[in-house]
Amino acid sequence: MSLTEKQKNLLRWIVKGVLAGDFPAEDNILWGCQVFGGPSWPNYTGSDSCPEVEFPTLGGLEKSGYINLQTIASDEYKCALTQKAYEAVDSNFAEPNRSAIRHLIPLTEVEHLDCELWERVRFSVSAGGDNPKAWDTAIRNATVVLEDRMRKLGNIDNINQKATGNGIVNLIFGSNKSLQKDKLPSEELEAYRDLYSGTMKLFRNRYAHRFIDPKPEEGGEIIVFINLLLKMLDNLDWETENENT
Repeated sequence: MSLTEKQKNLLRWIVKGVLAGDFPAEDNILWGCQVFGGPSWPNYTGSDSCPEVEFPTLGGLEKSGYINLQTIASDEYKCALTQKAYEAVDSNFAEPNRSAIRHLIPLTEVEHLDCELWERVRFSVSAGGDNPKAWDTAIRNATVVLEDRMRKLGNIDNINQKATGNGIVNLIFGSNKSLQKDKLPSEELEAYRDLYSGTMKLFRNRYAHRFIDPKPEEGGEIIVFINLLLKMLDNLDWETENENT
């Protein structure tokens, strides 16, 4: 049984009171419905304001194993904390550290995106982030940015002006006289070729010839993936022998 925020806050308050000595003991915490204006926590001696709760809130804590309740009179109960209560409060109810979330959904912050990529896709997605047609156009533009980046970094126009898509990939990462052949280990060279060739076939070719209209969440993931591919390209060694002499 999951706790409500009200139940969590109540348990935090009780544990804090016990640890501070504001209750006689961890198994002597009295609670009762207010009668004639009396306190609902009669043996609490701390300075914090007492939370006003109804029995179902306490009952939920008992069902979840955080406290034990003993009836001492009509509408009056003695509460006893369990070890599980201390562990839950100490771990903040085992709630995960969410600091990594922004890195898992990086489109929430676009500053890290490749400048050219963002410039080419932002107009499409700004037309409507929930519109699959907007993401269709954005991905199409993103694949053009990727292809154009490979063309520029590899000076492909000086080698074969007619090369496109997978042809450019083979000129850069192919096993025979490619631009990166002597710069990368053979297994890594093959991995790069497979990665970029697959991207051209799966995304560039499909989005260039058909309307795909992806779900917005899928569109965002593809944009982020292409952003990673652009960064990987930028990190490669593109110097030629002529530039080194």
